[in-house]
Amino acid sequence: MLPIPMTRGDRVYDLSLRILMLAVTAALIGAIGVLIWRWNQPPAAPAPVVPVTQVEPRPLPQPQADVAAAGTVQVLVAPNQVYRCESGGKVTFTDRPCPTTATR
Repeated sequence: MLPIPMTRGDRVYDLSLRILMLAVTAALIGAIGVLIWRWNQPPAAPAPVVPVTQVEPRPLPQPQADVAAAGTVQVLVAPNQVYRCESGGKVTFTDRPCPTTATR
């Protein structure tokens, strides 16, 4: 059998396929190279989003008996007594005596 001579169109087609194959191979090798390079790089230290500071603990609350003894005088009122106070045209009801003399 005699070899079939290649025409000019077949040579151009063969050459374009070889160039395309070389370009794809170069792109794949480049992508693999970039991935290997990034994989071997040390990880960057993450920047803190919120600054970390030292905070002193809050003091424990004092028991209520100590607060009452050390604080101001507390007025204990009868639970069933209600005062009606009128001040500046406003009427309020409270369980403590009114600061003014306008009571009923």
